[in-house]
Amino acid sequence: MNESTDTIGKLVTPWQYVTKITIYHVVTYIVCGIIFSSLFNYSELFNEGCMATYMQPIASTNTLMGPLFQVVRGLLFGLVLLLLREYIRTEKLGFLKLYTLILVLGIINTPGPAPSSIEGMIYTKVPWIVHLKGAPEIMAQTFLFAWWVSSIDKRKKQMSEMTKKALIATIICVVGYSLCGIIIAAIQQVDVSNEVSNIHSYITLGIAGALCFVLSYWYVKKRAAKKTINAIIYYGALYAICAAYPAIHNMVTDSPYQTPLAFVICCLPIVAIAIHLEKKK
Repeated sequence: MNESTDTIGKLVTPWQYVTKITIYHVVTYIVCGIIFSSLFNYSELFNEGCMATYMQPIASTNTLMGPLFQVVRGLLFGLVLLLLREYIRTEKLGFLKLYTLILVLGIINTPGPAPSSIEGMIYTKVPWIVHLKGAPEIMAQTFLFAWWVSSIDKRKKQMSEMTKKALIATIICVVGYSLCGIIIAAIQQVDVSNEVSNIHSYITLGIAGALCFVLSYWYVKKRAAKKTINAIIYYGALYAICAAYPAIHNMVTDSPYQTPLAFVICCLPIVAIAIHLEKKK
């Protein structure tokens, strides 16, 4: 059977396959991170006992750059899973088998003493409560990731162009949001490693991503009409979400990140989204 065509139609190219896996990893990682860090109060958990020296603070530069590094991790996942693509596509219960593989090799039975792994429980001083509270996020994220990856070649209908564009715009929004925070911290010379984590920032990031997806889907759908008012509404709403709201919030709360430059710097992801959506084929 030809790899490019079968009963479900044309398969995506290897590059598209790797790209989709990268997007799926970034999305599930950020969503699960926001949910579980809120449920288990990671900021407090990571500041207790040996965890204070083992883990970076939630508000550290490295943590803020997390979404950026997930793109690299997603690409690595994609390249490795590309080798297993045929197995995942044709194997019965391929989703559960892929998840089992990730669960055992990537979480429970890691070669090094990682939290929530057998080696980590034996050879580290990490408290049991950290192992227990950290496991749900990892297991949930990899479960969603495995399910999403296994569905790439099994969908009878490919993801619509509107959904693709909206999803990419959302990734740009979330990654750009984090990058702008890092730029502002550098300008203000804020030692973010000493800052107390504010869960409000992570909730805001999640809401911004969700709103960006909905707005982008609407705009892509309406764009064929070529009405200027639609573009004004869309980019105006993005500016309010990505730039105006965080800048005003920082000023009202007397945050060390407050600076008028935020109204300009936070436009960067909006410009990137505009380049993505407005480019001609």
